[in-house]
Amino acid sequence: MKRVELKNKTWSLALIPEWGGRVALLQATGLDIVTPITSESFDPVAWPKGGIYPLMPYSNRIRDSRLAHGGITHALPPHPAVLPHTLHGVSQTLPWLVVNHSERNATLTCNYDGEHWPWPVRFEQQFTLNDDQLHIEIAVTNLGNSSMPAGLGLHPYMQRHAGMHMELNLGRSWEIDEAYLPTGVAHSRYQSVVISEDIEEKLALYGSDWDGQLKVSYPEGQLTLQTQAPLTHFVAFAPLGAPYVCLEPVSHLADAFNSPLSEWAAQGTQVLGPGETLAATLNFTWRPN
Repeated sequence: MKRVELKNKTWSLALIPEWGGRVALLQATGLDIVTPITSESFDPVAWPKGGIYPLMPYSNRIRDSRLAHGGITHALPPHPAVLPHTLHGVSQTLPWLVVNHSERNATLTCNYDGEHWPWPVRFEQQFTLNDDQLHIEIAVTNLGNSSMPAGLGLHPYMQRHAGMHMELNLGRSWEIDEAYLPTGVAHSRYQSVVISEDIEEKLALYGSDWDGQLKVSYPEGQLTLQTQAPLTHFVAFAPLGAPYVCLEPVSHLADAFNSPLSEWAAQGTQVLGPGETLAATLNFTWRPN
């Protein structure tokens, strides 16, 4: 298990490419932004609850592990933790290749052609440290000969700290069922969402029409995430009593690929032709108090 490390005066970042291209450590002036991964082994099914991992070629669940596209219904392997559904794509279960690495920059790639996705694909991640900013680029490319639905995002396990609170703005929220899948009922109203680190109940929020900004305040400083389309959806999730809060910028709603064509725009479904790429950029900025 080899770590790839980036460091400047503000940021310390460690990647484990072989473990799904994960960020295993992210600190801002010594403060753990995400829950550090301390495991000495990696299970691609029961993955560690820490760090940041990429969500590609889709995020969240595909209902009943059935993907309908182009008049064909594809059967995908379900994830054992959420049977009978799939979970979080395949990119974060695979070993990645380091194609570039310096003290302040790293580029990882991964090609996949297997049972968990009906089309061959290429995944890419790039991490760059610029003074007080961490810049991340993610991309998925269709290497197949036919069109495919595509999505992407990041899944950070934000470490809880005393006095921490999180703020974001959403234009729409979705009701979800016991399997954490949307019911189809959405509430279209602009709302400011504030999440405290001391929440005393399980958190599960699916939002759309996100403005691309997330502010996380700590006694030590403020972390700001800024992004834009296609990452216009957002998931906030935390099990009861967990030491982390998952704050996930994503491009689509859970199971959006199976929604009617009339709902694709609202739910974030995008289609890539052969050779086409879906990409996103995210900037994390740290301002100490």
